[in-house]
Amino acid sequence: SAPYLAREQNLSVIDAVSDTLSKAGYDKPGTPNVMIQSSDSSVLLKFKEKTKYELVYSIPEIVSDVVDSALSDIKTFAHSVVVARDSVYPKNALFFVTGSTKTVSKFNSYNLSVYVQTFNNEYVSQAWDFFSDATVQINTFV
Repeated sequence: SAPYLAREQNLSVIDAVSDTLSKAGYDKPGTPNVMIQSSDSSVLLKFKEKTKYELVYSIPEIVSDVVDSALSDIKTFAHSVVVARDSVYPKNALFFVTGSTKTVSKFNSYNLSVYVQTFNNEYVSQAWDFFSDATVQINTFV
């Protein structure tokens, strides 16, 4: 809620996070990779101005295709994206996979890494095609 806090409460979450990571030494060479995730492009643009961390754009909606103009726009403020499982392997009401989308290959064509969320091992959350096995589900996505 960084935009809300900046607008309504006059608090800069971006400055607070950047300063804290810097004080912890995460801006020094040889430190672990830091990834900043947001579904708000303006937040990622501010981080891009201030830091060198990997910026991850979270797309909460299910997407089955992405137009080139959107990919070009995302590339200006993010290094990678996070999409929902159903954006890669959509399923029908009977929990069967209806095919695979071109979402990952489209993002990859613009050198944007893709992370898929959320995996869990609950029986009703997996398509039947994965045999209700969390390992099969993850291996299929990989």
